Amino acid sequence: MKAGPFRLALIGAIVFASVLAAGSLRIGSPTPPAIPRVALMHVGTDHVPPSLGTLVGRLADLGWIDGSHDELVARLVKDGHVQGPRIKLIWRNLEPGEVKDQAAAYIREHVDVIVAFEDKSIAAAQGATALMEHPIPVVFLHPSDPVRDGLVESLSHPGGNLTGVFGARDPVVRQLELYQQIMPELRRLLTLVDPTDQATPVLLTEAKDAAERLGIELDMREASTAADLERAFHSLASGEVNGAFLLSPSLRLNFSKRTIELAAEANLPVQAHRKEWVAQGALFSLGVDVGPVGDAGARFVDSILRGTSPADLPVEEVPRIQFAINLGRARELDIDVPEDVITRADVVYR
Repeated sequence: MKAGPFRLALIGAIVFASVLAAGSLRIGSPTPPAIPRVALMHVGTDHVPPSLGTLVGRLADLGWIDGSHDELVARLVKDGHVQGPRIKLIWRNLEPGEVKDQAAAYIREHVDVIVAFEDKSIAAAQGATALMEHPIPVVFLHPSDPVRDGLVESLSHPGGNLTGVFGARDPVVRQLELYQQIMPELRRLLTLVDPTDQATPVLLTEAKDAAERLGIELDMREASTAADLERAFHSLASGEVNGAFLLSPSLRLNFSKRTIELAAEANLPVQAHRKEWVAQGALFSLGVDVGPVGDAGARFVDSILRGTSPADLPVEEVPRIQFAINLGRARELDIDVPEDVITRADVVYR
């Protein structure tokens, strides 16, 4: 029996409605959530911070990314990014003049978390997120002083979009004391200060007070660039100073490698802030072991990605200070390091 016009129209309407319904189910079905992007930024192109390795390694241990720790860091440094099944890491190692633009770029790209290593990248991330209606969370690693520098309201109650890991404050006084214990004949230090570093005024006051008490004269020279450092060393007359001292954190972070080279050319000892630089030729270091800093930083990233606000994550303090000394370098400089100083060292390079 032939279907009439009305019956054909009814069948067509039912088929059309079925197609629409199927299409609406597909359109309305949930889409896979976007993979979070964690943007990492550091100022100091002469090195990769050891805390990057421990941070990436801990994120792998927590299941955010697959791969061996060393292989992940190598890929990240080489390619600038690593894509995992649950997270994407983006890495930028920057010159000081690039950091503000990079922070602004991360804001435009709507990354989910920014991890900022050291003061300049932290300040850039803070400034770039400050005017956002819903600021991107920022995890800071080893700032000079998060409360003094206005990053958080207090260590226990950060109060904003920044939190992270704080190593012990720059131990300038203890560094000067240790310098003199290593070299009892120390009398005059080439003291390099960066006037653009906001930490300089406080540290300089501490250094001057300690130097006066210890009987050490600080021969202060301003430097903000590698060229400034080269001029400072090349202007020295023979025997004018007994050693070199990097006071400002920005100089230690950005130019440690070049400073060690310049000190070697001038046949002078120089201190450092990390044991890794002692292995490369600095006489000694007194500073935080940054490995645990990266590990703790990864736990902050994990908590934030799981929904915790940075304002509710107290700053974690890593108080342990390491003393490392290079006895091989001491011999080259004809420095007879007292035995009691050597026995106090956590790390000895021979």
